[in-house]
This record gives sequence, C-alpha cells and structure tokens, in this order.
Amino acid sequence: MAAVQSFVSTNGWNMQPNGPPFESDGRVSKNIGGLPWRRLDGQQFPAVTQSGILYILTAPGWHHDLAGVAFNPQTNKFAPTIRGFKPIGGHWYCWFQPEFQSHTFTQQYE
Repeated sequence: MAAVQSFVSTNGWNMQPNGPPFESDGRVSKNIGGLPWRRLDGQQFPAVTQSGILYILTAPGWHHDLAGVAFNPQTNKFAPTIRGFKPIGGHWYCWFQPEFQSHTFTQQYE
C-alpha cells in the first residue's frame, strides 16, 4: 500500500477529471510499481487517478481494449467505459475496458 499512498500523495485522486482512463489523446499517466502481488513485483505500470479511483494498466490491448487493476477505496462508481470489473479483495478490482461498448461483462462491487 506504500506505493499507492505515495502515488496518490504526489498526484492526487483526480489526475484525469473526465473521459475514459488511458485514452491516447494526450492524457497523462505516471508509472507505479510496488503492487501487492508477486506476479507484478518489480514491474512498473502506467497509472492514473480519476474520481477517487486509481486505475493501473497491466494488460494493454489493441486500440481501446484495455485491462488492469484498480484501487477503489470508497467503492466509487467506475468510469462508464469500464464495462467489466470484479473485486479481488481489499478494495482492489480487476477491470476491463472493451473496444466495443455494446458488450456486457460482469460488474460486481465489493
């Protein structure tokens, strides 16, 4: 959690005020490391905060197909383009932003 606290204290909870996280139109993301899973240990990932949620891009896809993990401490509503999410514990979620918004995926809050 030290990495999350450091990231938020440096960048705040609303780096990107609106729009889909991780769009390629000049939106700013910063790298974050120190995530609490062995599989991701020692790696840096693009991250952005929006509306009190920390989004971390762990699986860049084709065009707008993106996936990652998110820290959502207040169980805030996810961005509308995040069409799939499920809790993995401790206010952490896996999320998915599909290319085509017409597809439906599991949307489960903690």
